[in-house]
Amino acid sequence: MGIAARVRAFRVRAAKSQAEMAQRLELNEAWYADLERHDDELASTLTIFKAMEMASILGVTLAELLDEPAALADERIALIDLPDRILAHASRKRISVAQLEEQIGWELQDFVDAPVSSAAGLPIRFFQALAAALGINWLALVPDQEAT
Repeated sequence: MGIAARVRAFRVRAAKSQAEMAQRLELNEAWYADLERHDDELASTLTIFKAMEMASILGVTLAELLDEPAALADERIALIDLPDRILAHASRKRISVAQLEEQIGWELQDFVDAPVSSAAGLPIRFFQALAAALGINWLALVPDQEAT
């Protein structure tokens, strides 16, 4: 089952309408409907925080919503610590941040300068690409839902 079908199935199980989900997530109804139609829509358009909010409304974790293995507690990496990981990775690989940007297809400098505020506007796809380059589970970057 793809992500779009999972979103729909969890919404139906939670007895929510598309309109209600859109309103609670502060999305327009067409955008929400796209989340249930296109498998890549959630990761391409929602931030980690908005996706966590969706999962919470549906009564599941983000890992369950996306059907991905959850990160273990000891694997978690705080967003504030991620810039140091990025710089250390670039140093180990003997590449510049600009070269790492080319590898992952995303600009990193704003994130390195202000990770928490930048994360608020970046889609999940950014974190998936960055985590893949760093060799970590991207869900390790998701704040603990138990603590939110």
